[in-house]
Amino acid sequence: MTINIKQILIDIYNFIYSINFSFGETSLSLISIFQIIIYLLLVLILTYYFNKLLNKKILAKVILEKGVRNIISNIVSYSLGTLFFIIVLQSTGFNLSVLAFVGGGLGIGIGLGLQDLTRNFISGLTILLERKIKIGNYIQFDEFEGTIEEISIRTVILKLRNGSSVILPSNKLAENQIINYHYDTNVIRLSLFVGVAYESDPVLVTETLLHAAYNDLYVLKDPPAQVIFNDFGDNALNFELWIWIKAEHVPIKPNILSSVRFLIEYYFRLNQITIAFPQRDLWIRNPEVLGQYFNPITPSRSRTQALAELPSNKEIEFNSPQKEKQLLSVKDILKSVSYFQNLNEIEIRHLIEIGQLQKLKAEEILFRENDQGDAFYIVLSGTVEVVTEKLGKTLAILETGSFFGELALVLGIPRTATVKAKQDTLLFAIKHYNFRKLLQTNPHISEAICDDLHKHQEELTQRKQELSERGLLTEEEEESNIVVWARKRLKLLFNF
Repeated sequence: MTINIKQILIDIYNFIYSINFSFGETSLSLISIFQIIIYLLLVLILTYYFNKLLNKKILAKVILEKGVRNIISNIVSYSLGTLFFIIVLQSTGFNLSVLAFVGGGLGIGIGLGLQDLTRNFISGLTILLERKIKIGNYIQFDEFEGTIEEISIRTVILKLRNGSSVILPSNKLAENQIINYHYDTNVIRLSLFVGVAYESDPVLVTETLLHAAYNDLYVLKDPPAQVIFNDFGDNALNFELWIWIKAEHVPIKPNILSSVRFLIEYYFRLNQITIAFPQRDLWIRNPEVLGQYFNPITPSRSRTQALAELPSNKEIEFNSPQKEKQLLSVKDILKSVSYFQNLNEIEIRHLIEIGQLQKLKAEEILFRENDQGDAFYIVLSGTVEVVTEKLGKTLAILETGSFFGELALVLGIPRTATVKAKQDTLLFAIKHYNFRKLLQTNPHISEAICDDLHKHQEELTQRKQELSERGLLTEEEEESNIVVWARKRLKLLFNF
């Protein structure tokens, strides 16, 4: 039985080996073709990994530009891969003149079918060699605006502000107009348009616009901001504010413009400058004509008679909707928190922007006693219960409009009680990581909070004692003055 199987395998091998294919003057067996395919796969795999090694390890040490590394690694690796494959073909006895014959036959078809690929390839080379756009540049092309993440031979990958990416053919960028916010510049100018009422003082408007601009963190002082008096509009004096930002901040351009607009509105209110709105004046040429439609009071017609002719209240019906319940103002609650009461409206807006909504189901625990304090909360709806689990006692019931955890957020103090929802509850939360980012980008907010610490020396002393008993104080925090200690801890926790 074993001999028969062995003989069958030999017969199958001889049969396969006897199958030959002719390519011009070259004849290859089926087994030789399988060998060539395997060699081709090995060459492709080796070429791929050599490309990665060359790009990320070898060339990265001498060439910083990622796009240039891509093109060099691609050309070198693919050229070596092609050379090795030709050597493999020659070692199998394959006549390479057949490739010239096949290439000639397919040349026209390839030229027509792959003309877009060829154009993209040449365009990709042009972009990489000219280096008019580079990886990391922020560009605008048609309706797309974003940061270039990758430039390859055939495509360019653009990272949009919404987090998605668009893959653009290289020839589109090479043959059309694009705006490169990083090309040969380090600063970019932004423009804001605003119209004010005609009774406004243009000098005061100019001063206020500049003051608003320079109070934004991202607006540069050099080049200086500039106010342009554009026109006498139909309903307003039209001004344009020019501000300059670093080119690296262009991706957050909408955020910067929004922040400056908030500042403009705030300082306009402080200086009683009215933002204009469209309006029309109606002039009546013959007002006496309208008299026939009214019943004026005359000596023969008393005021009592005129009032008697008015319809009664029962005859007058108003289809006005019921007065809606006023929404809870997070701004007002934040202003009532002692640590935030010295902040102005713009700084309070920053706090609101970094906050987030958090839902709790009935009986769901928000945090437990001794957990690390890393957030401040406002109850927007529902009720939470503050309990001490050690004593099994309820310390407080906090309803809509209440707030808690402000000291834990500011000083990172462990929770002294457990908080859970008594019913479905909606909270407004300011988390530690967002608060840290806010203080780092807005040092004046941290200073305002620090200035308020002296009002709470007794509470701060108690909290410091608790931290000391738990061994949570570092050597850097050894300080007899409790206010100075609190300032140091605040800066240590939030790295500003």
